[in-house]
Amino acid sequence: MLWLSLHTLSRRTSSAADRLLKAEEQRKYVRELWIFLGSVIAALAFVRLCNIILSLTRTHKPSPSSPKPMEVEKGSFEPTENGAQRRISWRRLPIALATAFRTVAFRWTIPIGPRSVMSISELTFIIGYIVATFLWLLADTRDLTAMFYEDRAAHFASSNLALVVALAGKNNIISFVTGIGHEKLNVLHRAAARTCLIFLWLHAATHASMGLPEVFDFTHVWMRWGVVGLTSFTLATVLSIRPIRQSAFEFFLISHIILIAIFLIAGVLHTRAVKFDNYIWPALVIWALDRLLRLLRVVWNSRIWRGFGHSDSKASVELLSEDTVRLTLRRSFNWKPGQHAYVILPTVSTLPTEAHPFTIASIPNSVDGTLGAGEKDLVFIIRGRSGFTSRLRDYAIQKGSHTVPALVDGPYGCPPDLTSFSTCVLIAGGSGVSYTLPLLMEAVRTSNLNRSTTRRVVFVWSVRDAGHLTWISKLLGEAISAAPPSLTIEPRIYVTGARLPVQDIPSVAYAGSSNPSLESPIKEKPELPSYNAFKITHGRPSIRRLLQDEIASAAGPVSVDVAGPSAIAQSVRSALRSSAGPLDVLKGAPSVTLHVETFGMVKG
Repeated sequence: MLWLSLHTLSRRTSSAADRLLKAEEQRKYVRELWIFLGSVIAALAFVRLCNIILSLTRTHKPSPSSPKPMEVEKGSFEPTENGAQRRISWRRLPIALATAFRTVAFRWTIPIGPRSVMSISELTFIIGYIVATFLWLLADTRDLTAMFYEDRAAHFASSNLALVVALAGKNNIISFVTGIGHEKLNVLHRAAARTCLIFLWLHAATHASMGLPEVFDFTHVWMRWGVVGLTSFTLATVLSIRPIRQSAFEFFLISHIILIAIFLIAGVLHTRAVKFDNYIWPALVIWALDRLLRLLRVVWNSRIWRGFGHSDSKASVELLSEDTVRLTLRRSFNWKPGQHAYVILPTVSTLPTEAHPFTIASIPNSVDGTLGAGEKDLVFIIRGRSGFTSRLRDYAIQKGSHTVPALVDGPYGCPPDLTSFSTCVLIAGGSGVSYTLPLLMEAVRTSNLNRSTTRRVVFVWSVRDAGHLTWISKLLGEAISAAPPSLTIEPRIYVTGARLPVQDIPSVAYAGSSNPSLESPIKEKPELPSYNAFKITHGRPSIRRLLQDEIASAAGPVSVDVAGPSAIAQSVRSALRSSAGPLDVLKGAPSVTLHVETFGMVKG
């Protein structure tokens, strides 16, 4: 048997035939592991394909007899006077099972460190990957004999580098086939990279413990490159831990790129001696391809060949408040509402090639349903915190409204399609409104085009200062004014800071509004919603009560979209666990889909 042949190998010496036999055995396990990983990716791609087919076959046209919003089955699944609820309908079992899956996978979170939590779905993929790799690593090792897994660990680490690099790339095949944005894959990238590092150290430590003479013989070029590569990878991993990454992001980013480049090159030179460099070349190719595509996007989006004096290579900077800047770029490309782009401002950044991601706070077409012009305004609302955003804020304070050279890379992200939902609840905190405002504008646009079943949108925005309303007042006013009679929009602004006199609160005028009162709630006519007032509440929103009311009165599926501080996302998750469970769906409540806009893990 093959394992008996391998077991006869000496720990110190082996013939060429023995080494070839052992290498073939390692390749077999690498193939098996990649079949497993490929199957998981294929399953996710199949789910996405099914969703695409369903969305194409599902009509978005509301029927002429569609009931008016807020009048359909209002309270039909609320508790009766004696506390009894509607009977369970087993015909809704498939929807209830889907709700149960969403609740467990995306609404339950587990603490993983100080002020950090992770969803069950993220943990499942991470733990599944780690368990699978270790199972294949230790399979058929004859009571964990080191000689069976010491080289296999290096094979697994090297062959998985392509996956690690792909998960980190902005343009990657995994996002394309699964519909999962690169920002959400990043948490898997970190887990896979750290697993590979463990395998490489296991490979090195096992070799050292076996007393092989070449382990400390640095006269071998391949040995020196192995040490350089392992050291670079270790430093890159240490510098990527959350405290360092958050407190010094720009330092982390630059050091990460340099150290990983050194590691990959050193890895090729180290493995070439044993003819396994074909494991690492794919990672280099994937990394280079992603960088090339990003460069081409930047060149094309900004029309660099026209020079930096052209409007396609400039952006206007405007100070909205003491810590917030509006950046506007005029460009000729399309994007989906909710997507983000990487902005490069050479005269503001420490390094002229720094690229920073921000959500696009505008849509490429007009909200009234007409096609937009060839050039569109990309609007970014940027809070000045630290690093680049702090420098941009200081620049705006010093220069005032000004024009700067600007490049843009994007768009990126896989935002949700809300056209099939009856009710959309958009919840944002602070600059998170950059994500929810375009979704509101798109809901208005698709309703004007009669391409949406959405009948009601609740726009909730929590801000520290009422003066922040000026960030979006123009765009919000345009969206509400352009809404068709079939779409009800209810904007709710919550001010968590000090109460301001009414005269100090910026007003927002709507179509048909002659004297808007910011203290009064929105008034609605039975036939045609009229936005004669704008409601501003001092204090924090009651997320649980708000969601319960909207779910109870919804005529069909409900979408809840959240962006902003993690505390808001956690509140929404908690509220949906108790008010939109599978039992509620069985009793007639609508299904609820939650979308949380966040980069990486959610901080609790």
